[in-house]
Amino acid sequence: MRPPNSAPVLSIPRQWDGRHSRAAAWLSAAAAVFFALIMLLWLVMAARGVGNGLAVPLGRLGVAMLSAGAVGLFAARALSLFPRASARLGPPVTTHTDPDWGLGVRLEQNSQVLPLILILAGCALYGAMAWWSWQSGAGAELLPFSRDNSGGAGVALVMAIAAAICVLLMVFVRVTRISYEMYPAGIVCRTPLRATTRIGWEEITEIRGRERRLSAYNTEAPVVTAVLADRSMRPRHPLFDDVGEFGIPACILRCDSNLLLGLVAHLHITPPDRALLASPSVLPWFTVHYHQQPAR
Repeated sequence: MRPPNSAPVLSIPRQWDGRHSRAAAWLSAAAAVFFALIMLLWLVMAARGVGNGLAVPLGRLGVAMLSAGAVGLFAARALSLFPRASARLGPPVTTHTDPDWGLGVRLEQNSQVLPLILILAGCALYGAMAWWSWQSGAGAELLPFSRDNSGGAGVALVMAIAAAICVLLMVFVRVTRISYEMYPAGIVCRTPLRATTRIGWEEITEIRGRERRLSAYNTEAPVVTAVLADRSMRPRHPLFDDVGEFGIPACILRCDSNLLLGLVAHLHITPPDRALLASPSVLPWFTVHYHQQPAR
C-alpha cells in the first residue's frame, strides 16, 4: 500500500513509439555546439565593427541571432538524451488555478516557436542592414557576392520584409495557441479565439489513444481521446476533436504521449486519485522517470 496523498507508480503501456534515435540526438547536440560557435564568432565580429557605423554590426548581430535560434532548436532535440534534465528545464506540467475549478495543472507545450522567432528576426535584421549598408554607400561587407550591383541588396530587402511578416505571424501563433489543463473536476481546453471547453470526468465514458493527421508530414500524431457520454456533442477543435469525442493533442505537449494516455486513463477510472491534481507535489508524476521507480 502506498503512503497517503502520494501519486502511484503506474505501468505505462507503449501504444506509440515516441523514442528519439540516440544517433539523431547526438547529431543535434553536435549541431547545437556548431551553431553556438558561429554565434560567438559573429558576436565578436559585431562588437569589433561598432566604430564603423551601425549597419554592418547590426547585420552581424542578426546572423548571431539566427545562429542562437538554431542552437535552441537543436539543443531541444539533444535534451532527449537526458530526460531528467529535460524535465527540469522544461517541466511537462505547471500548477494553475482556475476561478471555477480551483487548483490543478497545466499541460505545457513542446513549443519551438521562440527559436523560430529568433531565427526569423535574425534574418529580418540581417537583410535590412545588408540593404541599408549597400544603399547608404557604407560598403557591401554583408553582401559578399553582390558588391557591384543592386541585385543582392534587393534580394536582402525582400528577405527582410518576408522574415518580418513571418515574425508577426509566429508571435500571433504564440499568443493564440491552445492550452490544456487538468483538475480534480475535469479537463479544460482554452483557445483564445474560441470558447473555453470544460469536460467533467463524469462526462467521459472511455479514454483511448488515437492517431490524427495534422499535416502531410505528420500523419500519425498521438492524441489522447476522451469518448463522451453525449455522443452528439459537436467538435470544438477541427484537428483534435470528433463528434462526441474530445481530444488532447499529446503530440504537441512536453509530457510523454504514452505516459499522458496512461495518466488520463488512470484518473478516469480512479476518482480518488483525481485529488492529486490539486497538489503541487503531483508535478513529478507527469515525468517518465517517476514511473521507472519501484512501485509504492
